[in-house]
Amino acid sequence: MTAISPPSRTDLDALLLQPVRLFIACLLADTSWRSQLAVQQALGLPTPDLDLHIKFLRAAGYIQCRAEPRGLRLTPLGLNRLLEHIGALKTVAATAGALVAKVRVALPAESPP
Repeated sequence: MTAISPPSRTDLDALLLQPVRLFIACLLADTSWRSQLAVQQALGLPTPDLDLHIKFLRAAGYIQCRAEPRGLRLTPLGLNRLLEHIGALKTVAATAGALVAKVRVALPAESPP
């Protein structure tokens, strides 16, 4: 079997591995200001949960917040990290798919359970 070469851990962004944070970044990917309420409703999260995720993303410099009206926007850094993270996820998924296909081909022909 050929060695598998997955992306390095640095290609995957630790903050964006958490699905809610990834989805927040995706909702803000056009870098326009969005209502925090609109993001909250799109994700179906209670305010305290959303606030916690925003806190982490803001501390990392991935999003900006404004007070009135309450709004969120992805920063250039946040957009770059989002795109890098999605690229790394695609590589992980492609590698996993290739591995499954290779293993399935190597299996003797059997009836499914």
